[in-house]
Formats: sequence, C-alpha cells, structure tokens
Amino acid sequence: MKFYRALSPFKVISFDLDDTLYDNRDTIRNAENHFLDCLRKQALLPDFSNENWYARKQQFAEKHPLIAEDVLAWREQTLQQWLSEYNITQTDVIISGLMAEFIEWRHKIDVPMQTFRVLDVLQQRYPLSIISNGNVIAKRLGLNHFQLSLRGGEQGRAKPHRELFQQTADYFGVKPHEILHVGDNLLTDVQGAITADAQAVWINLSGKGIQAFPEARLLPTLEINNLTELLQL
Repeated sequence: MKFYRALSPFKVISFDLDDTLYDNRDTIRNAENHFLDCLRKQALLPDFSNENWYARKQQFAEKHPLIAEDVLAWREQTLQQWLSEYNITQTDVIISGLMAEFIEWRHKIDVPMQTFRVLDVLQQRYPLSIISNGNVIAKRLGLNHFQLSLRGGEQGRAKPHRELFQQTADYFGVKPHEILHVGDNLLTDVQGAITADAQAVWINLSGKGIQAFPEARLLPTLEINNLTELLQL
C-alpha cells in the first residue's frame, strides 16, 4: 500500500467493475470475437474483419462522443449504421440477437473468491456502490453486495466526468470527499474521482510504478496491489 495523498475519513466505498473486481481481458476478447463471428454469419459478409469493426466504432465515437459514453448504445448504433449502409433487411431482428449474444458472453466471467471475501467483509463496514463505464451487471455475476449501481452513459455522463460520483454522494447523503472510489484506470477512475472531490484507490496489478503511465495526470489517494489491502483501511 502506497499513499500519495492524506486519506480522509470516508463513509462509502464505490467500485469500478472490469479489471478491478475481476480480470476482464479474456472475457471481453471472447465476447467481441463471438459477436463478430455471429455478425458475419447473419449479415452474410464473411470477409468483414475485426479491424473494420473497430474502425467503424471509432468513427462513430468521433462523430457522436456522448452516445459513445454508453458502451451498449455505442455498439448498437454503430451496428445499426453499418447494416443500413449494406442495405441489409430485418436489421432489428439481427441487432437484437447480436446484442443478446454479446451480453451473454460478456458475463462469462470467473470472479475470484477473494473478491467475494473482501466484499463480504467491507459491506459489514460501509455502504458499497458501483460506478462503471462498462456493460456488466454485477448481480449476474453473483455480486450482490452493492446498494447502488451506476453505469456511464445510462444514468449519467461516463467517468471521468464527475456526474456519477455526485449522484453517488447524493444517494447516500454524504459529501463527495467521503467516497472512496476503487478502480484500475488512472484516467477514468483516479482522475474522475479526484476531480469530483472524491478519494481514489488505484489498484495496480501491472507490476510497474505510476511513473510508467503517461495517463497519470492526477495522483490517487493511495495505491494497492491486491483487493485484500482494502481491509487494512
């Protein structure tokens, strides 16, 4: 555990989900590949590449940055636009099926037992909440520890915007600085929390120091390398 700022008393702990409470890397890659395999089959375009899809998503995000803050809407509307360009019929049916497949695969996540044990203890001490920019529903993973779950683009502006942090403070009747936010991303989680006047725990599983990350524009309150370290606070 390494402190960069003085830790003030806190009353609520909020968590990011992906790559904070579990390793998300294989899951998102498998879900994306399955989604695109289904897309190629249903649209009868076997040569449509993964790179083409990523480029189209990026183009859509550049034109519609607010829509892209909601990762599900971003995916769905990129798909809608792409299918319409190819004059593909029954797009509503195709999109509905593809999104359902993606969400199902997106939840094929093995949450470590350590995560459950840490959350079991923490929920006895503090109200817990989720502030995520992703598309995973915690309860579908058996994570039933949270009194509030907010998703960027759906309930408000995505991190690092301050809106979801303020909503969390309002919901629990606390000041933003009384929220301790835990996340892996130095931009969305750390910078987002600090600029919202909350406190930030950076979970660093990289084995590298913070100086190796150019996105570290603001220092977290503290750095941990394992979720169990939260039990020492």
